[in-house]
Amino acid sequence: MDALEALTAKQEIGEVISRYALWFDDKKWDEFATLWAEDAVWAIQDGMAFEGRDSLLEFLSTCLPDDYSGKHMIAPPLIQLSADGETATAETDVVWISQDFDNRILARYVDDFVKQDGRWVFQRRLEVALPCIPGPPPMSDTAIQVSQATIRA
Repeated sequence: MDALEALTAKQEIGEVISRYALWFDDKKWDEFATLWAEDAVWAIQDGMAFEGRDSLLEFLSTCLPDDYSGKHMIAPPLIQLSADGETATAETDVVWISQDFDNRILARYVDDFVKQDGRWVFQRRLEVALPCIPGPPPMSDTAIQVSQATIRA
């Protein structure tokens, strides 16, 4: 795989990750379904998993009522391609903000991708959540002074 092919593959994978966020938030379930391999897995770190595209779509498309939404805010993914260019991994930090404007999920997606029929799809998505610790962060006095204009009280 030459540099241009690698760059193209990484761009395509990044777009799959972005489509996940946009199509989930917009409840575009038919389009969302195209992002997954038939034997894909969506899992959380503590062990719960939905195996197979139909199973994970049943969960993801019904985990919120039709009249409620939120927004996934994702960081640029770190993508690693396999030597043969047929599989890849990615890590993407994510914040999900619910419709009451609270941050509900702070996590990292750890993804495995496979190229099928000339396009990249999720083979596995693992959501690794950062546990919630109530209250303000235990910052040093200097850090508070530096950040006071930008940190939410």
